[in-house]
Amino acid sequence: MKRYDVIIIGSGSAASQAASVLRDAGKQIAIVENWTFGGTCPQRGCDPKKMLAEGAELIARAERMKPLGVTGELKLDWHAFKHRVDEYRFAVPTTKMHHWQEHGIDLFEGEPHFIDEDSIVIEGHEISAHQFLIASGQIPRPLDISGGDAAITSNDVFDLEVLPHHVIIAGAGYIAFEFAHILRRFGCDVTLLVRSRALKSFDRKVVKRLVDETMQIGIDVRYGIEPVDINGDIVTLSDDSTLEGLVLNATGRIPSIERLRLGAAGIESDHGGVLVNEFLQTTNPNVYAAGDVAKSRNPALTPFAGQEGRIAALNLLRNNTRPLPKRPAPTVVFTTPPIAKVGLTVDEAKAQGIDYECKDNDLSHFLTYERINDTTAFSRILLSKDGHVLGAHLIGQHAPELINLFSFIIQNNMTHQHVKHLEFAYPTSASDISYII
Repeated sequence: MKRYDVIIIGSGSAASQAASVLRDAGKQIAIVENWTFGGTCPQRGCDPKKMLAEGAELIARAERMKPLGVTGELKLDWHAFKHRVDEYRFAVPTTKMHHWQEHGIDLFEGEPHFIDEDSIVIEGHEISAHQFLIASGQIPRPLDISGGDAAITSNDVFDLEVLPHHVIIAGAGYIAFEFAHILRRFGCDVTLLVRSRALKSFDRKVVKRLVDETMQIGIDVRYGIEPVDINGDIVTLSDDSTLEGLVLNATGRIPSIERLRLGAAGIESDHGGVLVNEFLQTTNPNVYAAGDVAKSRNPALTPFAGQEGRIAALNLLRNNTRPLPKRPAPTVVFTTPPIAKVGLTVDEAKAQGIDYECKDNDLSHFLTYERINDTTAFSRILLSKDGHVLGAHLIGQHAPELINLFSFIIQNNMTHQHVKHLEFAYPTSASDISYII
């Protein structure tokens, strides 16, 4: 049985960053993957989805510009987009594997599980290590209804050779809203089933604007409704009505730990993932967890997975010297228009008893947005009494880039007075910051 310094379970963002740190430290490493090497983000998540979203954004912008003189009809060719997306995502595993093998990292494909505190089995092959990093990510939550196996997940959308006439999306988070907008712009009829609240972690005023626009572009949004049965193309809903179409299960993702047999290694977990301390160390002191599978304070987002992978690797090497930093988490929903946030929402500030000032601005009359006829543009900025930015919440064409500036402002503890004295190129979305903060 071969013994390694570190075995990494998973091969996504957290695993990649950790492997780089450990390799540079001269450690003998093995990476174990139960699907295809490279992780969800570049193959079945953020990257290919954003490539499709580029087309949706172009159509949305062209439609907004029609009153300003843009004429003609644009159409999206699903086959052409799918071909380009497939070229990108199918190259990921080979590229990753060659890179790791060139650096002396052993690779194992198959379903791993622990057999004791320092050994795992992959398809009957046993290996062991002094230390482990669990970075196995998340998988789609099963749709637990009659006929639920007939629903596709976000993983499967990229494999559709032909788009269905009607897509029924169950869910109200990032994946649900992003694919609702993408598929609508590609010509599908879309019904979005929202069981309770849409995009729960986002500011309510921003979400309302997005939902209004979602309905405006022809997406049928139904609240308090969920599917209860799928029989072929017929979907029965909780209000006893029926729809005909393909169901996309976007009800969320769960930690990919079910088959790892964590208990055999003394590793505790719950529905939120592998339990870790501030150093990303599990209840087995020789095992760490990072990324979406770890129950840390960070959201399940790619940049934080990479950050956690690096931190976990450093703590593996240096015996817990790098606690997980408390930083704001900028995040974007790439709908048309996109929404973005960083820092506290109004509800969170109230719950924490924080004294704050809320500055709302309808940005649609700013030149930045008026020149592209973006009528949805809006900002909500939360300031502390001493002028520090507590949170920023945006909707509009420029939200994805603008939110990064607000993240920079918060991370560097800048007050609104500091920001008002900064100079930005004009006319850009950044040059609006001094007026909305």
